[in-house]
Amino acid sequence: MSELQHKLAEIKTEVINGQEIMMSPPAFVNHNHVKGNIHHIFKTYLKGNICIPISDGTKLVLEPSKKDDYVVPDFFVICDRTKQKRDGVYGTPDLVVEVISPSTEFYDRGIKKNLYQKSGAKEYLLIDPDKKSVEVYILRDGAYDLDAIYRIPADYEYEEDKEKAITTFSVNLFPDMIINLEDVFEYVNVWELE
Repeated sequence: MSELQHKLAEIKTEVINGQEIMMSPPAFVNHNHVKGNIHHIFKTYLKGNICIPISDGTKLVLEPSKKDDYVVPDFFVICDRTKQKRDGVYGTPDLVVEVISPSTEFYDRGIKKNLYQKSGAKEYLLIDPDKKSVEVYILRDGAYDLDAIYRIPADYEYEEDKEKAITTFSVNLFPDMIINLEDVFEYVNVWELE
């Protein structure tokens, strides 16, 4: 395989409505930390559960009748293991997580959010490593409703604002699962823009 073929193989692609969409090449360090942390949090919680965590790199075909259309979420959970096939997952996930990056935010907040909503994914989390925030969307009456935004306060904020910030939340799908934002953003740094 040539060097160009190796580089092209590393680029993440998705196919939506028959159109191939090139996603970002290698992710930023903070993006990868958050994906790894989320996978660890859910994998630990779901051990021995019928539901299973699926990490980045797995093809997700939301409509099995459209086998050529697929997305590759940063993370998702399925509770119906029959959806898992050798080459990917076929059918609606129960929960989807996308970690925002500058090059994918438009898709994560728009097209992909609409696809997950239309397919009936019960919960959608949008995580922003730069803002150290998590937006939780719950499917209600066929549409995503912003349930809450959780964030770690910035160092420059007033103490009273820091004290008001809610830095833990429960997952709607698993109400007894409490996620601490410190765990989500472990190893995440605030970088100066270059």
